[in-house]
Amino acid sequence: MEFKYDVRDLKFILKEWLPTEEVLACDRYKDNFSMDDIDLLLNEGYKVAREVVNPINAPGDKTGVKLEKGVVTPVPGFKEAYQFLQQNGWGSSSECIKVDTGMPLILYKACAEMNTAACPALTSCIKLTSGAANLILRFGTQEDRDRFVPKMLDGSWQGTMCLTEPNFGSDTGDIITRSYPTDDPRIWKIKGTKMFITAGDQGTGENTIHLLLARPEGGAPGSPGIGLYIVPKYWVNEDGSPGESNDVTTAGLEHKMGLHAQATALLNFGDDDNCRGILLGPAPDARGCSQGLAMMFHMMNESRIGTGHNANTQGAAACYFASQYATERIQGRPFGIKNAERVPIIKHEDIRRMLLDMKAHVEGIRAMIFRGFYYLDIESNSSDREKAKKYSSFAEILTPIVKCYGSEASLGVIAQAIQVLGGVGYTLDYPVEQYLRDSKILTIWEGTSFIHANDLIGRKMRMKEGAPFAAWMQDIGNFIEVHQNEKGFEKEMKNLAAAFAAAEEVRAIYNEWWADMEHKRRLIPLYAQRALFVFAYVYVAMCLLDQAFVAAKKSQDLKPHEGEYAFYAGKIASARYYANNILPAAPMLASLIKSEEDTVLTCPEEALVVN
Repeated sequence: MEFKYDVRDLKFILKEWLPTEEVLACDRYKDNFSMDDIDLLLNEGYKVAREVVNPINAPGDKTGVKLEKGVVTPVPGFKEAYQFLQQNGWGSSSECIKVDTGMPLILYKACAEMNTAACPALTSCIKLTSGAANLILRFGTQEDRDRFVPKMLDGSWQGTMCLTEPNFGSDTGDIITRSYPTDDPRIWKIKGTKMFITAGDQGTGENTIHLLLARPEGGAPGSPGIGLYIVPKYWVNEDGSPGESNDVTTAGLEHKMGLHAQATALLNFGDDDNCRGILLGPAPDARGCSQGLAMMFHMMNESRIGTGHNANTQGAAACYFASQYATERIQGRPFGIKNAERVPIIKHEDIRRMLLDMKAHVEGIRAMIFRGFYYLDIESNSSDREKAKKYSSFAEILTPIVKCYGSEASLGVIAQAIQVLGGVGYTLDYPVEQYLRDSKILTIWEGTSFIHANDLIGRKMRMKEGAPFAAWMQDIGNFIEVHQNEKGFEKEMKNLAAAFAAAEEVRAIYNEWWADMEHKRRLIPLYAQRALFVFAYVYVAMCLLDQAFVAAKKSQDLKPHEGEYAFYAGKIASARYYANNILPAAPMLASLIKSEEDTVLTCPEEALVVN
């Protein structure tokens, strides 16, 4: 099947829905980008995704990376595609901070989305390189920036994030990888093992620059004692020239259900006591406290919203393959009509239901994500610092919602895409099954769904005594107040108002539970993910309805089958479907949370285990 993507929806977001002009007017972009550039960049980006990136996807999945005698062999074409994107403005140089050639995030992510859909294994490598380079740009010295960043941006080198260890995953405060001082206060000896390192030894470039967490000798216990280090696979001399091996070895590659073209590595640092790392940020203070984890969170947060985006993108690609198949597959006859001609399956009611369900989820989550990117663009670049501060907190709140809901919902979308294809969807002959295998990890990467649900209800709802979250909720409330009588959408807005009231109730319940920790302690995590889903349903529905109002105005003078009537009608249908079929789950979940149903807690542990 031919790789296709909905470029039109991306153009709608940037040209008709979001206030993109506001972003392009910022000092960083006003001389380099205009609204006239959007079509050109997206069209060319689509061409790159189709002609350069997608051709390596299926063969890479089939071949997989290989590790032989400590050397990784990338899949055919992977290195070339990676370097093409990095060298031609489709990669890290367009995403990194403090880079003159950088694009606005909303524009870059629209282009990158198509490449992710075309080959998910490839673009994660670029995202990690961008994140690692950004850490060095934020916290490194000018020497560090000059030494590492240029070759990371031009595709010569790649970056990674090294957190997880064999016995420690999300509990990063307990890691045991150690760092030891040397005569040079910025150079530390590194010793330890990291696992599940995405693209840890990908073979795409001459060097890999690891951003690694380790506990300095004498460091404080827990998270405060962790430092952050630049640890290249091959040492980089001060003048940027390549040096000797830095005692970083690949001990193994994980055998995974998906992302076969991506090397998920087990890495040993300092087996021969000769691994060196360059300290980022200040040295440990008198209490043994460092700022490593706090600095690494910048990369982690970038990766978290990116993970949700990655997931939705794969769901979108699966949806488009399914819709394409549904128009081509001739099977069955119209329900209840005897002796009728066989028809394409898109004529069948349940197939149409699944296609619209997928479309509504994909477009709604995409809208939520790009509103988050808009917030980040304003945060980083607007001269209106009060607005930037407000939108920064909104982006913080959206991050766990995007990561959790985006990754979980995508699995349902892809499963439905397979269902549309029927038996052939389960075979290796069609691309949709690969998306299911490739995307499952996204509910785990960068923190599980449970971790992000806890982040929302335990941190984001409560930060600064709840003021930012209250402002975020008020923003939704204002939208409802303005549009409650929107002509033609009265039913949908009524559903949104009811769901918003449910979300407010969930917020109040959690405030009560936090105040009564002695009695409600176990209920807080038990219902965390369902609470997050309540807020996600409301926000996605708001975004979809906001888009529908734009589409309704655009289409009012168009006739069916004329121009872009079908596109705008589709936007309206997505909003109606979500508001009337998905959104009512919010009050249901709120009612369940309010009930404090605790069978999970009262069920004996022994009953959950088969001996």
